[in-house]
Amino acid sequence: MSRLVKRVVVGVDGSEGSRAALELAVREAVRHRAELCPVLAWRPPGGEALDAMNPAPEDVRHIWEGQARERLEEACGRTLRETGDRPRVVPVVVRADAGPALVACARHDTDLLVMGTGGHGPLHRLRYGSARRHCLRHAACPVLVVAAGESASASWADRPIPRPARRS
Repeated sequence: MSRLVKRVVVGVDGSEGSRAALELAVREAVRHRAELCPVLAWRPPGGEALDAMNPAPEDVRHIWEGQARERLEEACGRTLRETGDRPRVVPVVVRADAGPALVACARHDTDLLVMGTGGHGPLHRLRYGSARRHCLRHAACPVLVVAAGESASASWADRPIPRPARRS
């Protein structure tokens, strides 16, 4: 596997964990001089099954996608203003489940996939599954999971590596 990071892909959904992941992803993109690819995956209100049974008009779909794009731009703009760092940003808004969308975007071994810990409750995970678990199982690149509220003041690569417990 290549050690060179050319692109940092980060999942953005507006949760506290996603904000922490975006902050860290910006720092990593700057550190590696890599492209930052924030990804927001969205579904129609009520889910895909409801939309398949009763499809929304095309103009309504454009409104939903526009709202998703605005959420992504707002999150990226706020984070980039706060950090002051400016990597090259290529945002992606995709209608899909978050896990498969992130794996599809981070498909090269020179990518780094950054994601926050679950910002949704157990009912959401039961209905839609865990994006984090999907990415950890299927990603072709390293996956960095950032806990909500974790400080991005130091790069993850600069943190000490925890040592395994000694057996007695």
